[in-house]
Amino acid sequence: MKILRIRLTFTQLRFHCSKQQRHAFHVITVANSTGEAVVQYFSGQTDEQPKACGSFVRMEDDNSQLASSCHLWGNKDNDKWEMETNKNSHPMYRHAAYIRQGHNANWVIFPTSDGKKQCDDCTNDVSTGDFWKIFVR
Repeated sequence: MKILRIRLTFTQLRFHCSKQQRHAFHVITVANSTGEAVVQYFSGQTDEQPKACGSFVRMEDDNSQLASSCHLWGNKDNDKWEMETNKNSHPMYRHAAYIRQGHNANWVIFPTSDGKKQCDDCTNDVSTGDFWKIFVR
């Protein structure tokens, strides 16, 4: 991501996943310093976890628990992108958006050790047509 950002000079990230036509997480980072902090974090320009709430807007088709509960994101409900214990382990792909256990809502595009790929859930029920996408702008 760092090399991609240098070459494309993008300023926003968009996360979009849809699973079995019931879960859709679809957000784009805002075009200000709060959104820029997210872009810098995921492109490896800083190690400081950015705030979740206020850093993105929901797209029209988003119906996710993740986007509506950003205050619960992070390992300690600390309103942060990416779970704290995930350092140096593909932060954009594994638990970039994470609500701690009990709420069962995660973004996992790169399978976890138990094989789960998650889209606003905590299951491995992947079906034809399910997708995970990351866009830059």
